[in-house]
Amino acid sequence: MGLSLTRQPRIERIHFGVPLEQVCKDDIPAPLLVLILKLNKEGPYKKDIFRAPGHHKKVKKLIQFLKHGKLINIDSFSTHTLASVLKKFIRKLPGGIFGPQNENMLFNVIDIENTDEKLNEIHRLIISLPSVAQYLLVLLFGTFHAIAISSPTTQNGMSSEALGVSVAPSFFQSCASDRSVAIIDVPRFKVSYV
Repeated sequence: MGLSLTRQPRIERIHFGVPLEQVCKDDIPAPLLVLILKLNKEGPYKKDIFRAPGHHKKVKKLIQFLKHGKLINIDSFSTHTLASVLKKFIRKLPGGIFGPQNENMLFNVIDIENTDEKLNEIHRLIISLPSVAQYLLVLLFGTFHAIAISSPTTQNGMSSEALGVSVAPSFFQSCASDRSVAIIDVPRFKVSYV
């Protein structure tokens, strides 16, 4: 009877810096889904969840595990580290979740005064996206919403405005830049979530 060495099982790889359709061929990869669901569950109770950075070395380690499809114990990483990894994943999507043209249209819709017309335009824009992008948006906005609505009771410091300022540079590529944020940028960041 020979001795057999078993390999560590591999899971879906999460590629950073490639289009969303390549990362999520038919569905959101399980490791990314688990990461988002953990943030949805624990994020509302963590102070400054998308504002305070995760531990730098642990962020790099988790990204490497995700890239190589290694099994991980998600509980061994802080929620701040998970939030930092999620922001980095979103920031590295070429063209972002919406794509430059749709993102620009979304920010123009904000100026529409008629609420019904505004909602119809946002609905049209979202259903024009690939289904995987729609699903990811549901998960992300559901998580952001859970965190924002719990802010008054949990004192997590993440109101909808704070979330907008914290995630807009990662979420919306037109809000990101290599320069430091100027005071004139803050209203645009705030409106990105509200």
